[in-house]
Amino acid sequence: MGLSSLTRYNLFMESGDSIESDDGIVRFRDYLSVKNMYYDSARLIRGFEDIINNEERMPQMEEYQGIFDRNANEVQDLLFVQRITNQIQQQMSKKMEKEQSSSNSFKTYFRYLLKAIADYQEEVIETNFIGLSDNEIIRTARKQTFLSYAYYDKGLTQALFYYFWLRSGFLYVNWMWDGANNYSSATKEKLEDALKDSNQFLFLRTTNSELRIRGNNNSIRQWCAWEIGNFYTKHKEEKYYTSFYDKTEPRNDILDTFRPMREVVLGEIR
Repeated sequence: MGLSSLTRYNLFMESGDSIESDDGIVRFRDYLSVKNMYYDSARLIRGFEDIINNEERMPQMEEYQGIFDRNANEVQDLLFVQRITNQIQQQMSKKMEKEQSSSNSFKTYFRYLLKAIADYQEEVIETNFIGLSDNEIIRTARKQTFLSYAYYDKGLTQALFYYFWLRSGFLYVNWMWDGANNYSSATKEKLEDALKDSNQFLFLRTTNSELRIRGNNNSIRQWCAWEIGNFYTKHKEEKYYTSFYDKTEPRNDILDTFRPMREVVLGEIR
């Protein structure tokens, strides 16, 4: 774990468990497909986050390929495994051609693994997501946190929604409110209302930012900066960011006023 108690592995497993328990808070066309998507995603990244967070020495190519192969043997959906494998190989080949080098770091491999899984999760969710059940009631009955994200990752943002829900909180994720296949940007009026109704603000950072990938300057996209500024005019405190893999707090003129989210207790970020 980074500065937070969260890992993607735990979030994905918990989301699968929540769907299996049939709590009905999120409605899908095919619950089994979404549940298996989360379970298989968790199985495929098992052990990788432990290395990122705990190992001083990063493994060599053969070692992380071995971890992936062992994990893949536990996944029943062979087409899913093959798709992830092909996408990682394509991305790593492009990187080697671009840099004219045969070396690829563990962080690079892990980043491509997360990207391939996120792409797959997005397709499954777009195919099966219907909406939130009784959304007006659940939105007003719990402490609300506004999620601002710099990149579209439906699998992870929905998993965070489940994480908050299971801890008596409500995470406002605008794509879940407007529909998975609604590609039009939410109007500022809608977002302003959601920001006004939110007691807390959570910024989902990019994987590049967390892994300190070279070339990443920790910049925050204009839309996210607007959400941050808008929330600040309404609430001076209660601003947090995700921290899956940090060893130290990020340096950024905007995030310096934020705190890492370590856990959620009774809907409150701590």
